Amino acid sequence: MSGPTVTLNDLIETHLTEIAEDAWENHRVIRITGDNGRIIQLGSAAVWERWTCEADHGFGPCHEPLLTLDQAATLVGQPVDFSLVSPSMTPIEMTVLDQVFGFQLTELYHLTDVTAEYRKAQG
Repeated sequence: MSGPTVTLNDLIETHLTEIAEDAWENHRVIRITGDNGRIIQLGSAAVWERWTCEADHGFGPCHEPLLTLDQAATLVGQPVDFSLVSPSMTPIEMTVLDQVFGFQLTELYHLTDVTAEYRKAQG
């Protein structure tokens, strides 16, 4: 007698669901699935929104896109190992699924902080 077969895709989806539930419970962050996110563009670079902030920072739900460090680097035009010097909102540390490297620890930054960094880089 054999039990149900669990595939790698099932395990990955289960882990992504657990990450999303944790992000909601601890940070009021929602994972955007599939192609449901917005296209976020700064200058000549663009990325897909994968996370959005629904936390109340004192003015009601935020509704602002959250970007991974890699996405922020792409939009600001910096190498991946850069960091935002002084974000106005505390970055949210979490695990995300990278297409190349698998599950990776990263930080999520509010779009306004990435935009401010982009403007500083433009001079």
